Amino acid sequence: MALLIPTAFVGCLAMGIINLAMLFIVKERFHAGPQAVGVFTALSSVAYFLGCIVLKRFSDRIGPRAAMSIMTLGTAGLFSLFIVVPSMALAFGVYFLYGLLTALFWPPMMTWLSAGLEGQELSKATNTFSLSWSSGGAIAPYVAGLLCELGLDIPIYVGIAIFALAGLVMASSGSLVPSPARTGGAEAAGTGSGGTTQVADHSTPLRFPAWIGAFMIYAVLAVFSNIFPLFAKDELALSESRIGLLLLVRASFAAVGFWALGRFGFWHFRKRYIALGVLLLLLLDLAFVFVHAPAGFAVGLAALGLVQALCYNSSIFYGASGAVDRARRMTIHEALLTAGQILGSIGGGMAYQAYSWRTVFVFLAVIVGGGLVAQLVLLGRKA
Repeated sequence: MALLIPTAFVGCLAMGIINLAMLFIVKERFHAGPQAVGVFTALSSVAYFLGCIVLKRFSDRIGPRAAMSIMTLGTAGLFSLFIVVPSMALAFGVYFLYGLLTALFWPPMMTWLSAGLEGQELSKATNTFSLSWSSGGAIAPYVAGLLCELGLDIPIYVGIAIFALAGLVMASSGSLVPSPARTGGAEAAGTGSGGTTQVADHSTPLRFPAWIGAFMIYAVLAVFSNIFPLFAKDELALSESRIGLLLLVRASFAAVGFWALGRFGFWHFRKRYIALGVLLLLLLDLAFVFVHAPAGFAVGLAALGLVQALCYNSSIFYGASGAVDRARRMTIHEALLTAGQILGSIGGGMAYQAYSWRTVFVFLAVIVGGGLVAQLVLLGRKA
């Protein structure tokens, strides 16, 4: 925990700074429209989704420490290349490889963090982790906005420095923090050399409706992370720092939600809280159709942060609870978050460019409404 929790914080901080900076660079320097920006921001999500699938065995084989070291140091190198040779084509290439490398960061970290834990101990560990990365994510947009006002390249320099430092600390921490056991294969599956099961799997079917909630919340979050800054800059005439401040509101309330859900276990294995998250998300989507002022967005984003905490925690808790192969479950969790981000970024960008900002939330309400129906069907079945 002493190694992983700070790494989650600085990792999410660096990612948030670079992500928002790259969005403004593509828009301002390379003159991309909303649809192009949506495709660009979805590119790293697509790569991350693929990375969660194709890099899992490699990550399992080398272990979490090596995987996370490769990601942080490799990302620092990629964006250093972009600074030296900036171009739209290289921006797309670097962003794709960056997304691919991120699959060597979050799933291994989450697998390492949850190893051997169940029940309240698992909940406390995952919520401490969530509070850590969400705190980094809360600070990142505002910091990125302030740095962008000084120069579009400055946030990239800062992100590179953070990634490089985190990578060096992770790579050299072996003497202080014991290396975790490698995951995957027979060990993760709970089988011995003869193929007989050594550990029984006690997974809960509640993971399936919880995963639907994770997909839905990240489709909506993608719109606010990747499309909202364009709307806020062009139609609300907000500065980069004020846009970052609004995004900070959402992430700050998410951090509060993570803290509360980690402290109190009232929601554990209670079906109604799984559906409540997506119901509230649907109501928020409908409310955002009528919001067109910064104050209204601040209130809505605060509520969205709390809903994010509930949906995210449900997904990671029910996915890991009772599972033998947690590496696989964490990969599924991350892949679903990423699939939601892809839908939100591309679909939201297309809807905004072709129609209007309000149409984006009509589109999201339809998607989330369908997800709520699917959740209710699954929750209505007997375990």
